[in-house]
Amino acid sequence: MTISTRDNLRRALARRYRQLRDRLSQRLGSEAQAEEVLNETWVRLGNGAELGPVENEEGYVFRAAVNTAYNMRVSDERHTRHVGLEALGDHADEAPDPERVADAKAQVGMVMAALDELPARQRDVFLSCFMRGLENEEIAKKHGVSVRTVQTDLRAAVVHCARRLGRKDILADRTFKVSR
Repeated sequence: MTISTRDNLRRALARRYRQLRDRLSQRLGSEAQAEEVLNETWVRLGNGAELGPVENEEGYVFRAAVNTAYNMRVSDERHTRHVGLEALGDHADEAPDPERVADAKAQVGMVMAALDELPARQRDVFLSCFMRGLENEEIAKKHGVSVRTVQTDLRAAVVHCARRLGRKDILADRTFKVSR
């Protein structure tokens, strides 16, 4: 019985599996990936037309494994791009529709009108906190008042705006806290 070149190559892979895995791990950066590549190489070495004689079986198997790794990476990238394009079609457009944009603009206008009704310091405290992102301590220093006064002004401004918007939720609740 004659042993084929493919069988000899598979035997060489089995004989030198650990050494091949270690070399591939260094090259690919992952032992798990190296093992997967060697398994796929084993399958590929068993398929196809008969090969002519191979002088350096270990070198041939290693090159075959490197080529297999490259082919697997290319295939994965193609699959990822294809799946990525399919997934894009499944997602709804999250941009607000014109009605929501108009509603948001109207609400901002109502808040700005409500802020115009407030005393100057309360309006500035509200805008400094929510629009400029300043901390209560910074606002207090800016106005020469205590942090507690800033918190009181902020709460009053929030409650006033909530009432002007017709909100009866947590913003208008007496337990609403404005401290950070």
